[in-house]
Amino acid sequence: MRWIAIAVLLVVTQGGRAAAESGTTSAAAKKAIADSISAALQGDGVRARAALVAVPAEQFSKDDVPYRACMIERFSDQPHPLPAANTDDAFVREVLQMYQEYWRRALMNPSQRDALAADLRRKLSAFLGEGAVVRDWDALESRLSERLKGRAHHSQLGYTPPLRELMIWRKRNSEVHSIELPEGAHHITVEKLDDFVSLGWSSYARCGRGSNGGWVGEDRIFAVMPAFANEAGEDAFRASLLAHETQHFADLERFGELENWRLEYRAKLTELWAAGESLNKLLTKFAASQSDDKDSPHTYANKRVLIALRERLRVKRIESSAPNLEDAPVDDIREAARAELIEDSRRLAAAKKR
Repeated sequence: MRWIAIAVLLVVTQGGRAAAESGTTSAAAKKAIADSISAALQGDGVRARAALVAVPAEQFSKDDVPYRACMIERFSDQPHPLPAANTDDAFVREVLQMYQEYWRRALMNPSQRDALAADLRRKLSAFLGEGAVVRDWDALESRLSERLKGRAHHSQLGYTPPLRELMIWRKRNSEVHSIELPEGAHHITVEKLDDFVSLGWSSYARCGRGSNGGWVGEDRIFAVMPAFANEAGEDAFRASLLAHETQHFADLERFGELENWRLEYRAKLTELWAAGESLNKLLTKFAASQSDDKDSPHTYANKRVLIALRERLRVKRIESSAPNLEDAPVDDIREAARAELIEDSRRLAAAKKR
């Protein structure tokens, strides 16, 4: 499945001990938070922890100190208790504990991800009462999903690069939306999910500072409503969930299977085109989480989106050199995102004809 990750980065500037006392975060601490989130989304908890350890606690505001403390504890070499599960069901708690232990070990040892995933598969097979290790992840996860469903817990499993996924929730309701995209409107069913027991590995990797926002099913979008609880109202939900995920749906329908990073690249362009008041926050988020690692499709796509937009703005002479996108007019950014998406569609259509 294709996912989005929602993370709000604080934009504050004061430094030193006065930062915590005044309720703001220093520039160095702000960068440490951004670097830690970027590393976490790439599946590297050690690097995420190191970024925060390098900046003293007094440079973080009272709202950011708990995040720093949690990340430093979670990805230290010392044992610590796993996060409490929001359920009284012992079966669900034990499954979640298996995944949390796997996530932590994989985040601490990125080079061992495959071996750790295999170990998780063995443990799940035994826990579900299978006579032998189930080699097929789809078959194993289908059985686990049915067991959870029988206990009134819905789930999303599979592989969300770079780790195996587990999201669990208890409430859902359906709505039909008409979503405007740069290349036309789509009608889509949206399943709004709530009352979560697990928000998945990307939330665990960031101590709850953001989570996946949704994904595309065969005929509908699944929306993780807690991911938008602190966002800027309807604008963020419309752009970062509905438009982003509907673009995935349209692309899969039009082009078939694409690389994960390419799907994210196109959806993020649409997200910027659809954004209003949340646009600058999106640019800040993309800039804070960039990489050249295709196994981290979101951060890889973020970097490519920013490069493409800067080039389009430069060519149009909005600024004489590589522009600061946050200073460019909103309408120019939206138009550049739309133009890049349409051009990318031409590239994909030409490649499909070959």
